[in-house]
Amino acid sequence: MNSLQFRVSKMSHIIVNRLFKPSVSRKFLRHTNVRLFTSDQPYPFLLVDHILKNPNSPKAGQGIEYSSCRKENEIFITDKEVANNVCDAMTAGFSRDGLKLENTYRGIAIHYKNVSAQLPPLPAGSKIQSLAMSSLPTREKDWVVGVKLSGSRLSLCRPFGSCKWIDIKNAPGSINPMSSLMFSKKERSFYIPSLGGNYLCYLPKGLDKLEFMDLEFDDLPASVYEEVAKLSSYSRTDHLVESPTGQLFLVKWYGEDSEVLMDSDSDSNSNKDGKMRCLTLKQVTKKFMVFRAGEQSDHYDKTMIYTEDIGDLCIFLGHSQAFCVPASSSPGLKPNCIYFVGNNFGVYDLATKTCTTFHTYEDYVDYEKGPVKRIEFPYWPTPVSL
Repeated sequence: MNSLQFRVSKMSHIIVNRLFKPSVSRKFLRHTNVRLFTSDQPYPFLLVDHILKNPNSPKAGQGIEYSSCRKENEIFITDKEVANNVCDAMTAGFSRDGLKLENTYRGIAIHYKNVSAQLPPLPAGSKIQSLAMSSLPTREKDWVVGVKLSGSRLSLCRPFGSCKWIDIKNAPGSINPMSSLMFSKKERSFYIPSLGGNYLCYLPKGLDKLEFMDLEFDDLPASVYEEVAKLSSYSRTDHLVESPTGQLFLVKWYGEDSEVLMDSDSDSNSNKDGKMRCLTLKQVTKKFMVFRAGEQSDHYDKTMIYTEDIGDLCIFLGHSQAFCVPASSSPGLKPNCIYFVGNNFGVYDLATKTCTTFHTYEDYVDYEKGPVKRIEFPYWPTPVSL
């Protein structure tokens, strides 16, 4: 690999004019008062798009390593401010369209426009791993909030109904402990993959126990078999996502453990500056596989078909509910790609099968590289339409 590093410099209005079509450039610059390509702008994905398109530009603020045989890009962001802006742009979340999650002394509160909902306290020691809602917040009594908790537990609440948590008793042992909860607008049900990924666990509105749907996978193309054989040593989580038109996708997210030196309180090892260090493991994203539900699917089983083409759509994965939007809905989004956050941030191109991850040297001793990460319950910013 060849490693290139560049000093960060401020980006000028000229760069914007060169990067984007005039209509987008004018609208973007009209909303820009202080600095360009930051997370507090209305189109945060312009920053991510610029870095992807200009990884070796002296004005881009990063360097790149590329492995053509493994189709992996590692973009190194050497400036702390730029790294934070990338992190914020990809996790800023609910506040972008007026939807906001707040931790209060009484528990979680959800705010949207003129609706504020205070959720009842969760059991002591509970940790939310993902959250999904039956719709944007409304004062209707049948509006439902679902949370997936540590220990493979599921709970539902109707904030303007009974306003108490209803535990789903048959969730532990059935659902994948690392997968995210979603709500299907088309089927009006909460969905989550099973532990082995061969069943779809679903919870129709009004019920307090999971039901199960068999997932029947079509044969993979011959060209994919060799790739699948190499995935046996990787960890995997499964995620369900629904397109705006109601198309259901199952996304398999593969990662690999990698060693890295981190700061430590132990005095067993230290670097040349006297800082303590220890060896730990990090999870690095390697690959995604996407399956779409076939037309012959019904309420008892779903046929899942492998695909490398989701058209103009983008899929977003994190700790919150996965979602899917057209790339044309917001400047800076790249079609047929998966954007992911959590233990590492990056973009996966389904057509080329190239995984690009963002890295930084922040918090790593002796300038060891490490992934840009944010593991506290991140929420995706909702793309803003032109």
